[in-house]
Amino acid sequence: MYIKKYSFILALAFIAVISSCESDLEIDMDEGGGRLTLFSFLIPDSVFTVHLSKSVNHSSVDFFERVYDGYVTVVRNNVVVDSFAYPYRDLWAQRPGIPIQPGDHFELRAGDASGYRVSGSTVIPEVVSISRIDTTRSAIMDPANPGFSYIQCEIVFYDPESVDNYYQLVVLKDLWTKTDHGLIHEHRKVSFLKDDPIFYIRDQEGSLLGGIDFRGTFSDYLINGKEYQLSIRLPASYVQPPELGQKRKLTFLLLNQSRDYFNYLRSRVVAEYNYDLPIVDPIKIYSNIEDGLGIIGGISVGTDSLVFIGADYE
Repeated sequence: MYIKKYSFILALAFIAVISSCESDLEIDMDEGGGRLTLFSFLIPDSVFTVHLSKSVNHSSVDFFERVYDGYVTVVRNNVVVDSFAYPYRDLWAQRPGIPIQPGDHFELRAGDASGYRVSGSTVIPEVVSISRIDTTRSAIMDPANPGFSYIQCEIVFYDPESVDNYYQLVVLKDLWTKTDHGLIHEHRKVSFLKDDPIFYIRDQEGSLLGGIDFRGTFSDYLINGKEYQLSIRLPASYVQPPELGQKRKLTFLLLNQSRDYFNYLRSRVVAEYNYDLPIVDPIKIYSNIEDGLGIIGGISVGTDSLVFIGADYE
């Protein structure tokens, strides 16, 4: 068994993993439905995608009404680069010809035949690279779960001093197994223990109750301009030698998010956490769309990976 370490470009398919927001809407029950809703999550070197719909008068974060006569205009760095009729049959419209790079300013304008107009904008954050990943060699037993152990893992990165940054750490696991019938591939998102104090700075803002898991998000409030060793705990089984004919890859994604997307994601977590509580009414999710609902957000991704290869795999 040996270990490789490398980086790769985040694919558009990971949007579903990091956000789970294909049709999220901000809904204020006092205002009712019928408002134009615009979503776009812009990642460098990925396909430009946008969602346009109308909100509905329903106590949920996942209902919408299609817009049959809508249009979208895309402005990149103060230049109109695309304008098109929205394909109402599609949940997301894809425009492969629009480049997305760190530092780009995007403004999206949308409307329908009834005269409703909405707009939103964002700046794509710069990529913050992972310098290295360190893991301990000895397992840490979990006193609450006899027989279960963790490995301490440190993700080292340098936070830029010139700008406020808003992060999210995501860990993914891929497992390949050689069989007589071919190669079997398993993919999953990894749950990890967030015992680093940076995860708890200002974590309870906007929440009536404590103890919410904000999906690995944190800001650089205490680490601005510094190198930081972000400490998490992973299940020890993830870094043990794979079985015969297996390869395991752990991918660490350090997402640098626009502040609007960061606020949106955390407010959505709070809304979902409090959804069934009578003290939370109406449901409110952060929006940066003028005269409408939704979010235009930018996400840049720094990545690094640990790969464990068992005997007889290659």
